[in-house]
Amino acid sequence: MVITKSISRFARNTVTLLEAVRELKLLNIDVYFEKENIHSLSGDGELMLTILVSFAQEESLSVSENCKWRIRNNFKEGIPHGFAILGYRLYGDTLEIVPHEAEIVRMIFGLS
Repeated sequence: MVITKSISRFARNTVTLLEAVRELKLLNIDVYFEKENIHSLSGDGELMLTILVSFAQEESLSVSENCKWRIRNNFKEGIPHGFAILGYRLYGDTLEIVPHEAEIVRMIFGLS
């Protein structure tokens, strides 16, 4: 038996989850999803998995789209993405040059 916390931890793609569960089923290996209380070898297990993994896949897609929107929106407003930018430090809303790191950046651009 394979025990997993939830469907979304096992796979976030319907096809991937079903392929893996079916392959394990051929080997007579049950996959138990704790959060959803589903056994893949049970009679209605695959049907429930198909429905629930579809929801997990859509949720994952929604989160991804929201993150992409936020990053694009921040770029439009001049807000950098991430915390470490070689050659700069972010102080409040202002990027300040870090001289010794700026030298490294200049060297890298000079190599191309």
